[in-house]
Amino acid sequence: MSYNQYSLSDEGSLSPAYHDAQLDIININSKVPEISSTKIQEYLTKFSPRDSWKFIQVNSIKEGRTSHNSKDIFIDDIVVKTDDPNFIFNYIRETISTENYFAFRTATAENLKTKLQDTYSPFLYSVYYPFYFLLRRLIPKLKGFRKICRLLEFPVDMSKAEIIGRLIYKGFKIIDLLETNYETILITQVNPSDNPSASKPIASEGFIFTMNRLGKNGKNIVVYKLRTMHPYAEYVLDYLHKAHGLDIGGKFKNDFRISTTGRTLRKYWIDEIPMLYNLLKGDIKLVGVRPISAYYFCLYPAEAQAIRHKFKPGLLPPFYADMPGTFDEIVQSEMNYLHQYEKAPFKTDVKYLLKIATNILFKNARSK
Repeated sequence: MSYNQYSLSDEGSLSPAYHDAQLDIININSKVPEISSTKIQEYLTKFSPRDSWKFIQVNSIKEGRTSHNSKDIFIDDIVVKTDDPNFIFNYIRETISTENYFAFRTATAENLKTKLQDTYSPFLYSVYYPFYFLLRRLIPKLKGFRKICRLLEFPVDMSKAEIIGRLIYKGFKIIDLLETNYETILITQVNPSDNPSASKPIASEGFIFTMNRLGKNGKNIVVYKLRTMHPYAEYVLDYLHKAHGLDIGGKFKNDFRISTTGRTLRKYWIDEIPMLYNLLKGDIKLVGVRPISAYYFCLYPAEAQAIRHKFKPGLLPPFYADMPGTFDEIVQSEMNYLHQYEKAPFKTDVKYLLKIATNILFKNARSK
């Protein structure tokens, strides 16, 4: 397959340099574009006139050759994890104004997986992909290997959720996103009112994931789970909610933050095994409403917020007793439980525990 390679002219405009190149899916650092120059320019001019865009390359950022300017910036390179996206985003944030746009190309883990599926037969793909996943997705996240991978600039895949999460973490808001089979372009702007990186540490990529959740009386508790989401997924909540809304069961629609392995872990509650530590600590009780984030809590009506604050959250929520479908039904299910628990705590928990056990063991109730 042939692709057009694009490079910068001295004036910083996009000029085609035609040659044949094979997209190397094993070495993403080949930096070969899949989206044509014409399509890129058409897409960018939907947001700002062509002459307002300044085209730069990753190396010019790394070498500090990009000065403060009043132009919109497009990185004419495929941004990969070995480029240190956090450094790039931080540099751009300090370079452009809040009115300007920042755009770039990347090949997400989802893009690369599609490319592999299109390249190999189903049989070869099923044999090859586990090794690919191990080398490009799993090993680089192991403590001790992360630094080695960075030093050796070993190619590491970065999911759509991670790249969006990193942008939001570094103080950008997502304006638009263009996805093709093998490549993704993101359009962003600086978010002047929110820059989480100014007060929060970089996200953990380990297999044990900690989450800040609301406990009794609104007290913040740290909940432990096995990772089922991509790194930086916690910063994508607002974007995901606005872009897709809520699905049946109160979950987010098209939740791309959850990994394929994560869905399996969630289905059988394996991801919640570390929460037994929270149970032993006394942060939560066995039966009770699920500990939720401050953002999700804000979606609840005032009456539900008030009664939720009174009690400890639980490991086994009333959701699995009542199996509600919509968000409103979930809220009503929790309120019914809490009102009963307020009058007869022990009796209510025993009744709900038996009902939850019945639904899980005999009616195939599963988490998503």
